[in-house]
Amino acid sequence: MAEKPPKLLYEVSGIVAAPPEAVAPLLPPTVQGGWWYRGEHLALPHPEGTRYVHRVYNVAQWWRWGVPLANRLFLGYHEKLRAGMRVGLAELGTRLGCATRPES
Repeated sequence: MAEKPPKLLYEVSGIVAAPPEAVAPLLPPTVQGGWWYRGEHLALPHPEGTRYVHRVYNVAQWWRWGVPLANRLFLGYHEKLRAGMRVGLAELGTRLGCATRPES
């Protein structure tokens, strides 16, 4: 049986006024969590510097349909991701000495 591709569940992002090559080394690594979760942190080029993106994927190979249902039970999860992005942006701004702003 072929492996199912990951399915995007959530995405939050922000802008860092520094180039991607300065931002990327400071981002957390990709995290695989158990049987269903993968979180990716990306530093993408943006006209203002870098678009920092955090994506959460459903990587379940079985019971995949249950992951979105279970996530609905985690009330406030998307807001927690947004809050985490704001904290991460503030830390990046401090470390790099530049402006940041949440995008989503």
